[in-house]
Amino acid sequence: MSFASLSNLRILITGSSAGIGRSIALHCAKAGAEVIVNCCSSTDKALQVVQEIKSGGGQASFIQADVRQADQRLRLLEEATRNGPLDGLVNNAGADLLTTDLRSAPFSERLATLLNTDVQGTIELSRLAGQQMLERGSGVILTMGWDQSDRGMEGDSGELFSTAKNAIMGFSRSLAVSLAPAVRVNCIAPGWIKTAWGETAPDYWQQRVIQETPLQRWGTPDDIAALARFLLSDESSFITGQVINVNGGAVR
Repeated sequence: MSFASLSNLRILITGSSAGIGRSIALHCAKAGAEVIVNCCSSTDKALQVVQEIKSGGGQASFIQADVRQADQRLRLLEEATRNGPLDGLVNNAGADLLTTDLRSAPFSERLATLLNTDVQGTIELSRLAGQQMLERGSGVILTMGWDQSDRGMEGDSGELFSTAKNAIMGFSRSLAVSLAPAVRVNCIAPGWIKTAWGETAPDYWQQRVIQETPLQRWGTPDDIAALARFLLSDESSFITGQVINVNGGAVR
């Protein structure tokens, strides 16, 4: 059996039609997991992820659901567990405030969207799935933080994301205590990861990323996915309640 094998595990990954979520889905499938892909609206992209996994010999299915909506969170879990219990939940769904029309929305609207999606969606879905895992006696939950949340960054985006992601980081530590010892909970805190915004970011940001990152490059979705795979596997069985930065050593 390979290191960090996920063979025979069923893992739900929210927001997995593109970017970091897509990479986590592909990595989990390659490690042997049955992957449940989820998104709110990018159905075509999500189905492409499912097809890519199946073409590689893996197992995957798709459930459309909006984690912002209580009834849809319940439906998501009901459908995801119809053919068996979940072994893992990766809360990757988040509001895109940088590359959608929301980038020009009022601060209050962006804040409300972020809190509804990243915070409430993650917290309530984690609690629902966590209770099921606790009753079963095993399971792993991962959440997504932000490496600059606890030290701050200037501007609207810094204020918005630090508010939401600090909430998730604190929640994850507490949920880990609540669900121990049966269920493990950890939070991944990405740094500068080249997703949709990073691909077209102005030169100022391209240079800033290099200057602030000792490894002198952007991170990739695969860098996050590799850690997610490890944390979902038995190799990390003594790791819970942690917020783990994946940021190339950035400390600013």
